[in-house]
Amino acid sequence: MRYLQVIYLLFLVLNINQTGNAQDTCLTNLSIGISFPPVSDDTQRNFTKAHLDFLNITKIRFDESWELREPTQGIFNWQPLDDRINWANENGYEILLTIQSNGPAWACSAVQNGQSCVFNDNSFFQIYVDSLLKRYPNQIDKIQFGNEWQSDYWYAGNANDFIEANNIVYNSVQIYSPQTEVVLGGFSTIALRFLAGCNGYVSSFYDDDGNLYDDVYLTANCSSPEIVAAKNRIDSILTYAYYDMLDIHLYDDVEQWDEYYLNFTDTITKPVIVSEFGGPNVNIEPYSEAYQTDRLYLYIHKLDSLNISEAYYFKLVEGTANAAHVVSGLIDDTTLTEKMAYYLLKSFLSCTAFTYTFQYDNNIRFYPNPMGEYSVMEFNNDSPSEMKTITIHGADGKLVKKIECIIPGQYYILNREDMNAGVYYVVISETNQIIAEGKLVIK
Repeated sequence: MRYLQVIYLLFLVLNINQTGNAQDTCLTNLSIGISFPPVSDDTQRNFTKAHLDFLNITKIRFDESWELREPTQGIFNWQPLDDRINWANENGYEILLTIQSNGPAWACSAVQNGQSCVFNDNSFFQIYVDSLLKRYPNQIDKIQFGNEWQSDYWYAGNANDFIEANNIVYNSVQIYSPQTEVVLGGFSTIALRFLAGCNGYVSSFYDDDGNLYDDVYLTANCSSPEIVAAKNRIDSILTYAYYDMLDIHLYDDVEQWDEYYLNFTDTITKPVIVSEFGGPNVNIEPYSEAYQTDRLYLYIHKLDSLNISEAYYFKLVEGTANAAHVVSGLIDDTTLTEKMAYYLLKSFLSCTAFTYTFQYDNNIRFYPNPMGEYSVMEFNNDSPSEMKTITIHGADGKLVKKIECIIPGQYYILNREDMNAGVYYVVISETNQIIAEGKLVIK
């Protein structure tokens, strides 16, 4: 709870809010791309091109699947990938291609899960990779095998299995596409968090589901066989895999990205890129367009300050299997309307001033609602220097709690404390005038 409060209280005092100006939108080191924009067919590619060109984005990441390319052994269907590669090259987009760590059924051994498999004969994988790179020599800017391989959830095999497949890609690149750089498949944010926590860089963090790992947990578990095995897996792959640069993913808790990055780069010499960044995590943070925009401002500035040269936002249009980031896209997936964060990103990519205003009604929005230990209240605060009175009434109308305070931004953290489960009515007033009200449920 203390960690979340630090995040939100820091956010409240920042001079970046719904009625303010994000003044510093010029980048020193960072080049921004988009991870997984829609590119499956002509309709999607035309849609994506219009937005990439408007945003001034020239770097894109998309994936490739051996399972789809060679479903029957020896019979390749290159046309879908031809269409994407040719479209990107014709329009001047640099490609980061992620080869998924799965394969066609005929090529997979019994060691597999829903995301990946270990190949029963790597010589067949090499034929596929060689064929791919011969077909698109030096047309792919960067290539990687697999994604978030630190646990057997994302890669079913062991470290040696991953190293062998990765090194097939690396060696083939040197022969058939030497201008292509090989990127070691992405480090998940949760892996970075555990590494930093177990090395003493941070004392607590949350996972995507909202579970807290604090110093008590880390002290008790960092020497456990499971975590030690994961660290050994990481160390082995970092040591024996061939690659030109490393790839990490950074989401949500930007206040600790320094620690995650510094811990990670303490013992490596390869360049680092970020193939996925974004947020917020709706399981532990509020969501609104305004909040997302404010957080994006912090994400981009932090990446630039870390001297990251290349980072890909996840993603252009909302939607992902991970519920934590299902609304983190820049475009609404139902209406295809650009959100405020979209235009903030545009301002960074063109180094132009950005001013934005979010129109509120007089309702209070609570995150989460029903409340657990706390809720973040979001409301329209046109006079942040004025004293506010927060009154909380039970379902019977009786006053339960009264708070008087200055609220400098659009958010206030309301702690449950001694309130029982039930339905409450929350009213925010200033100078005896109601400015916002809403219904809050406590579990």
